[in-house]
Amino acid sequence: MLGSNFLFFGIEVLDRLFRGINWDSESRLFPKTTMCDFTIREFGHPKLAHEYTVPCVLPLNLFNQQMFTFLYFWYALIIQLNMYDFFLWIYTIHPSNRRHFIFKHLKSKKYAAVFEATTNDQMKAFVDDYLKADGVFILIIISENSSDFVTSEIIQQLWMRKFIVKYYRDTKELIYADIQLTNNNNNHSSVKRHLCGVI
Repeated sequence: MLGSNFLFFGIEVLDRLFRGINWDSESRLFPKTTMCDFTIREFGHPKLAHEYTVPCVLPLNLFNQQMFTFLYFWYALIIQLNMYDFFLWIYTIHPSNRRHFIFKHLKSKKYAAVFEATTNDQMKAFVDDYLKADGVFILIIISENSSDFVTSEIIQQLWMRKFIVKYYRDTKELIYADIQLTNNNNNHSSVKRHLCGVI
């Protein structure tokens, strides 16, 4: 509404304050006085008019300058808080910080035994492969909007009822597949030895 010049309006206000000048003094964006043109017609002579240019006051700009000064610094504060929050979330969802967040909640007093019985490989698989970034992100939001107790309870239930069952099932399948592969290799070697003996 005020153009690109409004970007530096707050800097001008601060500059006036540091120099000891009244911050709501005359501004190029909000002039307090201007020159007004008006016409006066003589009584009885409708075609005869006199044009005058005189200085006049713009009282509405007194209010506009104060309102836009407040909005400028309010928006500047919101932008800074949003940038801080943005970089904080980037830091929070970094892989190492995701693991630390889950470690902290599983290591709570209520679930200390669960944490002690957990290996590093299981924990990394739980955070990186099962929950992933979006799952940890949701848990962080839950923690921010409820409590650490609720978050720890949810993480523990996900760990015990979902991940551990899937982890051991996949582990058993891998072990079974490895055994089958070993048996097949042994059978193949036995056949080769038998054929060699026959030859």
